Amino acid sequence: MSQQLERLLPILSTIPGVNIPVTILQGIYIAASQRKIEQLEGALQYEIGLLNQKVMAGKLVLDREYVKSDSFTANVIQAVRAAEVAETEDKLRFIARALAGCSLSFPRPQLDKFQTMRIIEGMSDRELRVFVEYFKILDPIDPYRDLIPVDSQVSIPNITRQEFIGALMGLKQLGLFTMQRVSDRDGDWFSPEVSSGKGFAWQLTGLARQVATLSRVGFEEP
Repeated sequence: MSQQLERLLPILSTIPGVNIPVTILQGIYIAASQRKIEQLEGALQYEIGLLNQKVMAGKLVLDREYVKSDSFTANVIQAVRAAEVAETEDKLRFIARALAGCSLSFPRPQLDKFQTMRIIEGMSDRELRVFVEYFKILDPIDPYRDLIPVDSQVSIPNITRQEFIGALMGLKQLGLFTMQRVSDRDGDWFSPEVSSGKGFAWQLTGLARQVATLSRVGFEEP
């Protein structure tokens, strides 16, 4: 078994019901550096500790069947492989938070946890930052109904307007955003892919809802 995976098993086993057989992980090779694994280990320990506190307080609900399944084991392997290409410690913390979230039970429609972890792996550090900051702009009561006009002057510290738009385009490629026409523009239809300005806005997708829910972005419990 990969030494990196072996280091994470004692932390994961603190989630009630998790008992990943060593034999399942034997022969799996992980190329993440020792430093990245140490950072992931620390982040995972923190996130699982926080998660267990909230479960005990009744704020979150464990999916006790899921954590015993091969699907959860697959999520663990996904998380460690995502760590291989993580650019920053912030991304590693986000991966740890999402992996901890894989142990939870969510209301319907059920999350596709494997799909969500795959999308998280593909996000760059800048895309991740824009995704998280986007939620701070939205209405906390019903964030998924909010739109940000394409020509708005929304800004994020230390990210230029061009970098911001580039990150949104990348998130669109990942299926997390769409560009919607929200009003008529001289009565004519303009393709969102080639148009900008009045009448068009960025909108979160259902897949973005999955990522936000799994990682509890935008509605963290105090």
